[in-house]
Amino acid sequence: MQGGDLTEEMFGKFRALIYKVAGIKIPETKKVMVSNRLRRRLRATGIVGFPEYYAFLTSTGTAVEMPLFLNEMTTNETYFYRDIHHFDWLNETFFPQIAEEGRLRKRPKTLRIWSAAASTGEELYSIALRFLPLRPLFSGWQVTLLGTDLSVAALDAARAGSYDERAVRLVSQAERARYFEFDSKTQRWTVKDELRSLTTWKSHNLLRPVGEEPFDCVFIKNVLIYFDAQSKQAVTRHLIGSLAKGGYLVVGPTEGIYNMLEPLEKRRSWLYQRAAV
Repeated sequence: MQGGDLTEEMFGKFRALIYKVAGIKIPETKKVMVSNRLRRRLRATGIVGFPEYYAFLTSTGTAVEMPLFLNEMTTNETYFYRDIHHFDWLNETFFPQIAEEGRLRKRPKTLRIWSAAASTGEELYSIALRFLPLRPLFSGWQVTLLGTDLSVAALDAARAGSYDERAVRLVSQAERARYFEFDSKTQRWTVKDELRSLTTWKSHNLLRPVGEEPFDCVFIKNVLIYFDAQSKQAVTRHLIGSLAKGGYLVVGPTEGIYNMLEPLEKRRSWLYQRAAV
């Protein structure tokens, strides 16, 4: 077996490195997962063992290899319309409310939404799917739908926008027919340009400010489960700082940051809002 056994000492070093760079606390019970994912990088780089790979990763290979390493360690499974009630809220409440405020000149005609830790894109494309039928309400508006992730490979997959049946299982047949192309040979669904053109993607580490204009809505879901309290507090501070006045934060059920959102007003169990003034 390439690399031999992953010793407890080396497992600890890799866990510490992941935490230092990405703020993610890999549980002690995930040794087999880490070992298997490390072996993929050993095969890709041709490096013989875990100690040698660690030495390479933390010295000459840092710039090129570190993003690939983090991609292996942090990739999570996701799918379209995960937590469907979040997306129902978008088209039933959020989009009409924002459009009406613009019509009454209570806000500038700009709409900015951020999918933080967007992984391979399913969440941001789900947001775009709910926006498209209401697009006429936003004629003449400047609309930004941004997806960010630490993993460059995940972002490449998001830009490609190609998904298997499992990922799109909650997407309606009407939406598939209008906004996706189906390849019968590969059995994959690829987003059409009308959907893809709404989205923008960039690499971002949640431990740092996103460096963008404030957002009207931010999604943070299914990513902070492996972050410890200190890292979560740093991420939460940046998320709150990214919200426009009156902006909303949509939080996943596993994030564990509800007690860190005190500056925001709770609207639902998963929905928080920054004060408008």
